[in-house]
Amino acid sequence: MITKLIEITSAALDLVFPPICVHCSRDGALLCSVCVAESPAVSKDVCRKCAEPLTKPGTCTRCVIEGSSLDRLYGSYLYESPVGSAVRSFKFDDVRALGSVLGGMFNTEQMSRAKADFVVPVPMHKSRIRERGYNQSAILAKKLADSLGIEFNGDLLVRSTNTVPQSEQPTAVARRGALSGAIEVELNSDDEIAGGRILVVDDVFTTGSTLNAVAATLKSAGAGCVGGVALTVQPIGSLK
Repeated sequence: MITKLIEITSAALDLVFPPICVHCSRDGALLCSVCVAESPAVSKDVCRKCAEPLTKPGTCTRCVIEGSSLDRLYGSYLYESPVGSAVRSFKFDDVRALGSVLGGMFNTEQMSRAKADFVVPVPMHKSRIRERGYNQSAILAKKLADSLGIEFNGDLLVRSTNTVPQSEQPTAVARRGALSGAIEVELNSDDEIAGGRILVVDDVFTTGSTLNAVAATLKSAGAGCVGGVALTVQPIGSLK
């Protein structure tokens, strides 16, 4: 009943105040079909662990040398696109209604074949949640879990240290160092993780520091396979 009431109220508000595209300001949708169509998808010819462009699918030299903890990265759109602009609005401008829109935009074809046991979000420190009011990765992860028809577990991981946001770290080395020991498995969750195939969801993938830190934590707790899922990807080679 409550859900239905919310839907009716939302529809009524849309009639009075039609949504406007957060990227181009067209009327009709928070992210219009034109902007979605103009957003490049992540190519198939990329590194399987960081989405760096390659001549053919495989694993790039950097991921081999650094020993990426991710078994696979599933990226959907390039960050430098209208979809990336919408992610920024969702994350930093409190446009929470974008969560449902963006959460339904993952390319799930390859993920479906991964046969994951459950989906978890990248955790956010409780003080950051109080400031922002929500964990954007958790909203996206719940929507993805519903689309894949598998379990969502939003309490499996905790962020024990309130680190400086990754977007504000000056280098990839600083990003990795900031996350050392910052992500932990919730107490008494090892049995749930043991041997499991897990998808970890974040909104943006750049250097991979966050998803790799989460994957390393899960594997230390006994996970069998960890795939990273990012709605948008900014290959490290494109960073200036």
